[in-house]
Amino acid sequence: MGIFGGKKETEQELDMLITTTDSIDRPYDLIGLVTATTFKLKVDPEVTTKALAEKAKEKGADAIICFRYQYEASLQIAYGTAIKFK
Repeated sequence: MGIFGGKKETEQELDMLITTTDSIDRPYDLIGLVTATTFKLKVDPEVTTKALAEKAKEKGADAIICFRYQYEASLQIAYGTAIKFK
């Protein structure tokens, strides 16, 4: 299943929890804010969200909380707080 519920058979699935809330039932440490911006003429939130997950993994994150997504003109921006589970 794709990030936003659509079926994506050709792309690899993300193995990271990404949620809009900060309430999860596991203790965690904050790593910090991560952002990803992509330039696309066609709105495709999965591309930007995948880039965000990759940046969070580079910082050692297990998940992203307080996820937000926006687009302006042809810029797509995703951001959230990277966390590491205890």
